Amino acid sequence: MIKYYGTPLSPTSVFDEALRGRNVLIPYPRPDNLKRAIEICDKVIIDNGAFSIWRKGGTVDWDKFYSWLQPFKHNIEFFFIPDVIDGTEEQNDALIADYFLRGETKGVPIWHVNESLERLYRLVDYFDYIAIGSAGEYSQLGTPMWYNKMDKAMRVLCFSDGTPKVKIHMLRCLNAKIFTKFPFHSGDSTSLAQNHKRDGWEKIVKRTEGNNSPNKYAFKSYYTQRNLFEK
Repeated sequence: MIKYYGTPLSPTSVFDEALRGRNVLIPYPRPDNLKRAIEICDKVIIDNGAFSIWRKGGTVDWDKFYSWLQPFKHNIEFFFIPDVIDGTEEQNDALIADYFLRGETKGVPIWHVNESLERLYRLVDYFDYIAIGSAGEYSQLGTPMWYNKMDKAMRVLCFSDGTPKVKIHMLRCLNAKIFTKFPFHSGDSTSLAQNHKRDGWEKIVKRTEGNNSPNKYAFKSYYTQRNLFEK
């Protein structure tokens, strides 16, 4: 599993020590570390910033986003195709259609856990790399309800033996208790940026790098909450 550490991360000395040769996620609203990341990091991906801006009550000008992206797009692995947080499936499909109309490349679409499995089937038909975002009533990762929906999603994303049909990226998740249960190709988290002053970057990186996702998914049924006395 490829682990992408979310930024911005300061001071620069910590960024250099912790992330040299590692993989980073650069958010469009805060590209503070972008130039340095291209110079010293292994893989760089771009977050479209929809989630961060949505939390602040704002919206994104996608024309400006795509213009900003062009000069260094050859330096990145991929970027997340624009999406609408807590938007409708029609709104998110329209942004994917816009991505294709622009003739863009290196874009990875986001399927939100509160969306339909039918939309996920459609994304599998068009893309070989799909990101999963936890939104709506599934915004909290790791709940029984979240696991139950993710198990259903894996039945779309994986073959009957549990092998993924496409590469899967998990947004906001470098929690080993979760990512060791799913065959994620990659994932990201801002835990290092948020907690390095308290925990030390070495401890966080060691904990993250010490675990991996499995190659196959073991289909579950026990995540559904049941009555203790149900037969």
